[in-house]
Amino acid sequence: MRGLRAALRISRRTAWRSKGRSALILAMLALPVAVITFTLTTFATLYTAHQGHYPLGRADALVQGARELSGLRQSAWGDNVSLRPGTKATPYTRAEIAGFLPGSRLIPVSQRSIRYLAPGGYEQGLVRQVDLRDPMSQDTFRLVRGRLPTAPGEAVISAQRLDKQVRPGVTLLATEERRPLRIVGVALFAQVWPMPDVVAFPGSLPDSGFSSGNPINMTYSWLVDAPRPLSWADVRRLNARGLLVASRAVADSASASAPQYDLRFDRSTLPVLPWMGIALLQVVLAAGPAFAVGRRRRAREFALVAAQGGSPAQLRMIALADGLLFGVAGAATGAVIGVVAVPLATPGLELWAKALVDPFIVPWTSVVLVSVLGVVAGVLAALVPALGAGRTDAAAVLTGRRERRRDRAGRPLLGAVLVVAGLTATAVSAGHGVHWIAASALLTQLGLVALVPALVGAVGRAAARLPLPLRFAVRDAVRNRGRTAPAVAAVMTTVVVLTATGVAWQTSVVHSSPFQRDQQQGPTGSLQITAREITPRLWDRIRNAVQRELPTGVPLVEGRALATKAGVPLGVTLPEPVQSGNQPIPFLGDGSGWLLAGDEALLRYVLGREDPEAVAALHAGKAVVLNPTTIREGRITAQIMTLYTTPPDKPASLSFPAVGVPPTGQGWARVVVSPEAAEKQGYGTATTLLAVNPADYRTPQATVDRITAAVEAITSHATVRLETPRGPVDDSVALLVLAVAAAVLVLGMTFVATALAAAEARPDLETMAAVGAAPRTKRAVVAGQALVIALLGTTIGVLAGLPPGVATARVPSGLYRPVMMVRPDGVPVVVHPRPPALLLTIPWPLIGLLVVGLPLLAALGGAVFTRSRLPLPRRRVT
Repeated sequence: MRGLRAALRISRRTAWRSKGRSALILAMLALPVAVITFTLTTFATLYTAHQGHYPLGRADALVQGARELSGLRQSAWGDNVSLRPGTKATPYTRAEIAGFLPGSRLIPVSQRSIRYLAPGGYEQGLVRQVDLRDPMSQDTFRLVRGRLPTAPGEAVISAQRLDKQVRPGVTLLATEERRPLRIVGVALFAQVWPMPDVVAFPGSLPDSGFSSGNPINMTYSWLVDAPRPLSWADVRRLNARGLLVASRAVADSASASAPQYDLRFDRSTLPVLPWMGIALLQVVLAAGPAFAVGRRRRAREFALVAAQGGSPAQLRMIALADGLLFGVAGAATGAVIGVVAVPLATPGLELWAKALVDPFIVPWTSVVLVSVLGVVAGVLAALVPALGAGRTDAAAVLTGRRERRRDRAGRPLLGAVLVVAGLTATAVSAGHGVHWIAASALLTQLGLVALVPALVGAVGRAAARLPLPLRFAVRDAVRNRGRTAPAVAAVMTTVVVLTATGVAWQTSVVHSSPFQRDQQQGPTGSLQITAREITPRLWDRIRNAVQRELPTGVPLVEGRALATKAGVPLGVTLPEPVQSGNQPIPFLGDGSGWLLAGDEALLRYVLGREDPEAVAALHAGKAVVLNPTTIREGRITAQIMTLYTTPPDKPASLSFPAVGVPPTGQGWARVVVSPEAAEKQGYGTATTLLAVNPADYRTPQATVDRITAAVEAITSHATVRLETPRGPVDDSVALLVLAVAAAVLVLGMTFVATALAAAEARPDLETMAAVGAAPRTKRAVVAGQALVIALLGTTIGVLAGLPPGVATARVPSGLYRPVMMVRPDGVPVVVHPRPPALLLTIPWPLIGLLVVGLPLLAALGGAVFTRSRLPLPRRRVT
C-alpha cells in the first residue's frame, strides 16, 4: 500500500510537469464519461413519469368532485379513481368547496378537448382556462414569447402547438359558437399528460363546456392555497364527501419513495453489456497511445528508479499509477461535468422538448457505474505501457542509447481462435437480436487486437519494393509494434462500428419491407391535394392556386366526405368484404372509410375508365360499390359516427341502394355516392380531395413543386402528392453523419499515433540529415507513418465490420410474413413479401472513404503539419 501511495505521488508530480499531455489524457477519459452521464441524466429528467393530471405549481392542492361521488378512492397523486360505471354527477360549487376547506383561497381551473378553427383549418386540442398571473400558477409554465392573458378572450399557446399559422396575433375560434381566442403569447408548460394546446383567461369560454363532473376527465377543478399542507388523512376525509384531491404534501411524499429512472441489474440490462464493452474498448485503445507517449518521455525517470534498485514490478506500478490517477480524475471530472451540464442546459432542453423540465433527477447508480468504467478504462489504457516500463533497460537509457525492444508478435494463436469464435457467433446470432451480434463483434475485435502485432509484422515483409519514406514507415511500425499495434487497433475498432452501422442502415433502407414504404393512394401519375379539416373558403383558395399553375382546360376532380350539416367530419365504417381465413389489417384512412361523394369525374378517376352504366346509377341516387361482395340485398349499409365528441356518440346506420361495379385494376375508393344522395339522407358533404386525373393530364414535377409551395402558404393541413413509382431512398444524410464521425475519430487517433512515431524516429531522421537527405524527406516519412497506421486500421476494420453489418441486416423483423390487407376499393389482398436471397447492400461511398479517402487525408495532414527541416545530429556527452 505504501508503494502505491509513492507511485501515485510520483504520477501526480509528473502529470503536473507535463500539463499538455495530462490535459490530453484527461480529455480522452473524461469526455466519454461526461457524454454518457449527461445523456443518462437528461433521459432521467425528461422521461421520468410525472404523476397526476395537472401541475400544482405553488398551490397546496387541486380539488374537484360532486356529492354523488362520495366515498371514492384515489391514489396519492389524485388519479386512479375508483368509480362505479355510468356515474353521473353535478360538480360542487366554489362556495361548497370553500366550506370544506376553511381559510383557503381558490382559483378555478378548467380544461377539455375542444375543436377550434385556426387560420389553416379546424383542429382538436386540449384547451385550459386558468389565470396564469396568479401566484398559484407559477412554476407550471414559462413564457417564452409575448405576454400573459389579462382578459377574457385572450390566450397563450404551447410551444408544441406553435407554427407559422398559429402564432401570437392570430385569433382562434373555439367551439361551435365560434368564441374568439386571441393569441398573445407562447409558453412552455409542465410535462403532465395531457399537455394543453391553448391556455385561455378564465371566462373566455362558457363553463357549460367544462361541467362534465367526471373526475377522470378532470374538466373542472380548483387550485387551493390552504392555511396548512393537506395530509393523507385530509385527502381521505374529502374523498368521503366526493372530492378528488391532488395534495402537494401527499404527492411529494409518495414521489420520494417511488422508483426513479436508473439502471437495474437484471435480465433487461444484459443487451446493454456488449455495447458497454465496445465503448470501453474504444476508450482504452484511444487513450493507450497517450500513455505510451508518457512512458517514452519518462524513460529516464524509470531508468533512475531501476538503477537505484527498483524492481520491474515497482516500475509497472508507477506506470499503472498513471492510469489509476488519470482514470479517477477523468471519471470524476466527466461525471461532474455531465451532471452539472444538465441544469445549465435546461433552457435549451426545454426548448427542444417544448415543455418544462422538472424535476432535475440524477440517476446516481448509473453515474457511479459509468465513473467506475472510466477508472477501469484508464487503468487498462496504461497496462501495455506499464508492461513496457517494467522492461526498461536502465543502462541504455542513461547512456543515451536506443533501447533494444523485444516487441512480441502479439498472441496470434489466441487471436485467431477468438476471431473464428467471434465470426461463428456472429453468423449464429443473426437470428437472435442485435445485442447478440454486438457481443459476437466484441469477441471478434478482441481477437483482432491480439492479432494486430502479427499482421503488422506480415505487412513489413512486403515493404522491400516501396519508396524510401513508405519503406521506412512500414519497417519502423514493425520495429515498434508495441507502439503501432494499439494505434492500429484503435482505428480498427472505430471503423468496425462505423462499417457495421453503415451496412445495416443501407440494407434496411434499400430493402425495406413493403409495409414500411409509402403506399400508393391514387392512379400512377395523378396529382392529389388532400385535407380533412379545412374550411370551404380555404378550399376555394387552394383550387384557385392549383388552377393557376395548370394549363387552361385541365379539369380538377373533387372528392367529398360525409359531414354534418355544420361541416363537422363524420367517421364512416363500411362492411367488411367477403374473405376467408385471416383477418385484414384495418386501412388507416382519414375516417372517411373511403366513401366519397362526387360526380362522374370522380367515378371515372376511381374506376380507372369510363362507365356509362355506373354514371347512370350515380345520377339515380345509387351508391357505386367497387367490391360487390359488400352489398347485402341490393343495399350498402355504413355506420356513421360524429368525430371529436366527448363522450363519443353512438353510431348511426346509413343505407343506400347500391350497384356493384368492379374497377379496372385497383380502385381508389370503396363506395362513391352523389352529394344529393347524401343530402337526402340528412347529411352534408365536405371537400376532402382535389385531384388531376392522369388520363387528362400528367403534371410535371416542376409544376407540382410550385403547387406545393402555393398550398403550404395557404394551410399546413393540406398534403400535395404526385403519385410516382417508388424511387431509391435518399440516405445521404445518414451516410454523411457516419462519414463525419469516421473522419473525426480516425484522423484524431491517427494523428496522435503519428506524432508519437515521429518523435521516436528522431534519431533516424538525424541520421538521414547527416547523410544528405532532402528537407522534404521528413514530411514524406511522417506522411508514410500516418498512411501506414490509418490504412492498416481502416482495412482491417472494414473487413471485420462487414460480418456484423450483414448479420444485423439479417435479423428477422417480422415484416416479411404473409399478411392480408384491404385495398382502398375494399378488395382483400394477401401480400407475401419475401426478403431477397442475400439481403445485403454495401455503402460503397462510405467504404471508399474509410479505406482510401481517410488514409490519404491522414497522410496529407501529416505532411502539411510537419516542419520540413530535418533535425541536426546532436553530440551526446557521456
